[in-house]
Amino acid sequence: MESKVVQPLTKSPDQILSCKGWTLSSLLNDNKNFHAAPRISVSKVTEKLLAFSDADGIPFVIEGLQHLPGWRKELLSVDWLKDDSLLKEVPVRNIHNNVDTTLPLSEFLERTRKSSPFVQPGESERLYGKDLETPKPWIEWLHRGKVVPSELLPTTDNLLVYLPESAQVDTLMSYIGTGDTFTPSHKDLCASHGHNLMCYTENGGSSFWFMTRREDARKVTNYFHHKLGHDIDHESCVTSVQDFAKAPFPVYIIEQKLGDLVIVPRMSCHQVVNHGGLTVKMSWSRMSLKSISQAVYYELPLYRRVCRPETYRVRLTLYHTIRALYRNFSEQMNQRTSASGNQVDIGKQSRRLAYALRIFDDVLQNECVEDYASLPCSSSSENLSCDFCGADIFQSFLECQDCFSSNDLVRDPCTICPGCYAEGRSCRCQTMQPKQLQPMDDILQERNKVIEGLQKFWKTSSNEGVQFATNA
Repeated sequence: MESKVVQPLTKSPDQILSCKGWTLSSLLNDNKNFHAAPRISVSKVTEKLLAFSDADGIPFVIEGLQHLPGWRKELLSVDWLKDDSLLKEVPVRNIHNNVDTTLPLSEFLERTRKSSPFVQPGESERLYGKDLETPKPWIEWLHRGKVVPSELLPTTDNLLVYLPESAQVDTLMSYIGTGDTFTPSHKDLCASHGHNLMCYTENGGSSFWFMTRREDARKVTNYFHHKLGHDIDHESCVTSVQDFAKAPFPVYIIEQKLGDLVIVPRMSCHQVVNHGGLTVKMSWSRMSLKSISQAVYYELPLYRRVCRPETYRVRLTLYHTIRALYRNFSEQMNQRTSASGNQVDIGKQSRRLAYALRIFDDVLQNECVEDYASLPCSSSSENLSCDFCGADIFQSFLECQDCFSSNDLVRDPCTICPGCYAEGRSCRCQTMQPKQLQPMDDILQERNKVIEGLQKFWKTSSNEGVQFATNA
């Protein structure tokens, strides 16, 4: 059984986070800065309402999913997990020392159920099952059970599905915890849309969420950095009720219970504290074009500053999204008729494609140099990331075959992203060679082909065109 210590938690040694005595009403009544997040019955959810809520950027809850005919109580239970699933060992974290390890599922459940619902004086172990692999029958139920609104399913408007199989990332995870286990304050990766469904509880278990609006993302970053002495993107600050109450932005409170689906806006900071008995939650993220835009312009520069791994491969996702959107756009163009509905649909696709392409052009500004044709291409088929900041390598990078990354057992060449190199970061010998993952000409030809297709459509329609540099 292997153990490892992750990022140390930032909290006072004499202050233990505990939700003993918490109620939603007491938190709201005792703190003027706290607001109850909106609750919407699943029976009243519409596509228009979800679009409005996304634009609003305020966290909310869709409630009552457990009362729908498709809810599978027996399937979504801890007993099914223990007896019928293939999940035999699970990753767990001791919240007292932040040590990650793995345990047999049956042993983890036994030890967790024996725990007091709240932290006890002198206690040294309280286990939280984090980032568990979600069983396939649960995934199938999620997609086919007709319980979660279709607009919020993991594959709906999720650009990560366009990644090639070798680059796919899994955003669907499960969590098992008892009272006073928690996830520290954080934002979901790369400005993604977050979703969290509580699918099982014991002994009245619930979870308290402290959440912020999307529009306050910069204020949140400044508050954590300057007032709490912590970078929010390190995900290591256990934030007290008092610190949330003193924040210079509103904090939305949710008590999540069985059947509640919490919707986390892009760039919303949130901390989750489990309360009472055992709870099981499913969580997933979606990357939309708005997510890509906010990640490229706001989140990824922050990640580079605090050396946080990118994980979701934003620029690669954007590249494959443009390719997929253009394939669909071309098919629609070939089938186009004089029907106004079809014309409107193609116009919408053209604007979406143009929006993606404008972001991509800004990405290429940082990837392309004048003599790109002379740069050698990498022979590695592995997914590369910067050995300093953890950024995903989309196209251009610098490499040294004589110096190696920190894992000398693997002997990987030292790899640095262009941004880090421009800031003076290099290998030990400082003789790094510029390289590219694929010929830049291939990327530029694809890009120009998309522009030509868009311009051809705009010339024959009433849609307003978008100006691009055509000689890139």
